[in-house]
Amino acid sequence: MAENSQHDPEQKFNKLTHIGELTSRITHDMRNPLTVIINYSMMIRKNSKNRLDKKSLEQISLIEDEARKIYHLVEDVLNYVKLPPLKLQNRSLHDILKKVIEGMQITGDVEIHLPKSNPQIACDIDKLEVVFVNLITNAIQAINGTGNVTISAKESSDSILIEVEDSGPGINEENLDKVFEPLFTTKEDGTGLGLASCKNIIERHRGTITVKNNPTTFTIRLPKITD
Repeated sequence: MAENSQHDPEQKFNKLTHIGELTSRITHDMRNPLTVIINYSMMIRKNSKNRLDKKSLEQISLIEDEARKIYHLVEDVLNYVKLPPLKLQNRSLHDILKKVIEGMQITGDVEIHLPKSNPQIACDIDKLEVVFVNLITNAIQAINGTGNVTISAKESSDSILIEVEDSGPGINEENLDKVFEPLFTTKEDGTGLGLASCKNIIERHRGTITVKNNPTTFTIRLPKITD
């Protein structure tokens, strides 16, 4: 009986639930000190430009950059394991995208093109922002800071189709079917949870997300708001 209990699906689910809750608490508690490190590093660097030598300023900038990397890793884990109920509200796609882009640090010669149409979406705004931050960040990294990220949208009778396309070289064909798998990553500092979280969030909105090459395009399909 003891051996069978080890393979009991309910017991396994409960164990994974507890692990998820513990991970969620730990990562949540890590965000606050990381935010403090990032913010104070920025303040020290900006206020000390005329008082510290170049090497010292570079060291402070390194602290900020490394803390920001850890922060993003923590966010990936938290977004994947934390599954509170969705808080749905109607928002326009442009409002969501503009808020996301304003909060991102976009450097280099990158052009982001917003969709011409502006459909209303029933969504949890915080969760959908996570999706677009991941997709746009990945697109910018794919074009290596130079190129275009084009977002388009169109509506059908029952759904909204949103596409995020970049002008990068594309995803290796052998990896194309793996990009949404948890823990799969080709980045040295990645968790492999970013796109897995996107898939999780979109499916919780009763939608789908897929990817194709030539050019690299992530396609989100969400249910259309019905009166």
